[in-house]
Parts: sequence; structure tokens; C-alpha cells
Amino acid sequence: MFEVKFSSMKGLLKFVRNIFLFVIIVLAIRGCLSLIKEREQKKDAIYVMKLEETIFSSEKIISEIRKIKKAKEIKAVIIRINSPGGTIGASQEIYHELLKFKEETGKKLVCSIENIGASGAYYVSLACDKVLALPGSIVGSIGVISIFFTVEELMKEVKIKPFIIKSGKFKDTGSPFRTPNEIDINYLQDVVMKLYNNFKEDVVKKRPQLKDKIDEIADGRVFTGKEAFELGLIDKLGSFSDAVSTAIELAQIKEEPKIIWPKKREFPFLEELMQKIKAEILSKLFSPTFM
Repeated sequence: MFEVKFSSMKGLLKFVRNIFLFVIIVLAIRGCLSLIKEREQKKDAIYVMKLEETIFSSEKIISEIRKIKKAKEIKAVIIRINSPGGTIGASQEIYHELLKFKEETGKKLVCSIENIGASGAYYVSLACDKVLALPGSIVGSIGVISIFFTVEELMKEVKIKPFIIKSGKFKDTGSPFRTPNEIDINYLQDVVMKLYNNFKEDVVKKRPQLKDKIDEIADGRVFTGKEAFELGLIDKLGSFSDAVSTAIELAQIKEEPKIIWPKKREFPFLEELMQKIKAEILSKLFSPTFM
């Protein structure tokens, strides 16, 4: 049991005064912390969105975009890219979702390319107001490729013969069970070229200064960040810090902003593995990509 004895009334008053002062100090500290927290919450923010690895799916990025749409404190978004590209559908979907995000919210988008921003990843960057890369980054690889294989000879060796029932002559184009003929190759080449021309059109739409030389630079080549800047494929040379400064300038943020990083996933390797397995299962054998 806690017991306090006082030798006089003066001692009692001194004790009460000290307790009173202690309570006042605690309340003052709590008030200050509350004000700091409230100010931090009201502070203008820049959200960092990571686009890493090969783009097999758009679900994670699109979900992230939709979550921050109504966040009033977020004035700009930095897309931190470190990807060699990926499937056409997923890359285009992210690109169009970012354009829609800008139109609906008025928030600014800045792309910061770390090591590599090529093919589908470069396509995504076209949605941004400004694109930055380091001089040693890898940028570009504008093009489309379709890769498939056949096991026809192997099946002959193991004496297995497939029977294919199809509704049209192109339904099994790209099938591993037979060698493609000239008609198949021409058909696939036509599809690839249509997708390629669409890619080039979107590049020129964003960067009209490339109109006269797009065919020259869009041959699948990659460029260093320095070369990409000189060609006009990106807007600036710079690091992530430079991207933050660019976002502050574009969004007209007056004070030092709060930088919001996405929450780390608990089991990222398992999520990525499942995503890749899902993409492989759902994708067709013939699947043109920006890679």
C-alpha cells in the first residue's frame, strides 16, 4: 500500500502543487503531440507507387491507384519504375488507369526510373507529366515480340499424335503441337505490327517531337538514361530526390511534403510466385508482349 505522510500543512500544499504542475505539464505535452499529429495529417503529401519486376498483372497497381484517389492530402504521385516490361494488356491497362486518375483528380504524376524502365514499363511512364531517369538507367525497347515453341518433333519421338478439332483455320495458331505454316506466320506478324504501331502512336501522342524519328528509335533498342534524354524519350536526368523536387514544383506544394511509401507486403515472394503462376495459367500460348 502506497502511503504519504506530511509533517505540516505546508508540506501538504507543496505536494498538491507539484502534482498539479505535473498534470499541467502532461496535458501540455499531450496537446502539443496532438497538434503535431494533426498538422502532419493535414500536411501535403507525395505518394510513392512502385512498379517493379516483370508486368504480368495490373491488379495490384490499379487497386493502389483507386485507394489514393480520394486522399486529399496527396497532391502528387511518383511512379518508381524498375521493370523490363511485360504483357501488353497489363501495361496498357495501367497506362490508361493512370491517365484516368490524372483526369479525375488533377493530381500530378512523376516517373522515376531506377535501373530499368523498358518496353511495357516505358509505356506506363508515358502517362506521367514528367519522366526522370539516371544517366546509367536503361530506357526504351519500344517494340512487341511474340515467342512460342513447338513440341511436334518430340511428340513423334514418343509416338504421341494430337488430334485438333477447331472452328477456324487460325484457332490453333501458335499451338505447340504443330509447326506454324506461312499463313500462320503472316497472321501473327500482322497482329504484332498492329500492336507495335499502337505503341508508337501512344509514344508520339505524348512526345510529338519524336514523330519524324520514331521509326528509327523504335526498333527494340534500349538506351542509357543519358541517350534517352538526348533523344527526347524522357524529360530529365535525375535521381529519386530530383523526382520529389519535380513533383513539389508541379503540384505547387509550399512546405516540405510528407512522403508516403506503400506498406511492405508480409510475404512478397509468395505473392509474386502466385501472381506469375496465375498469369501463366490464364495466358494463351500465343501472347504478344512488350518485352
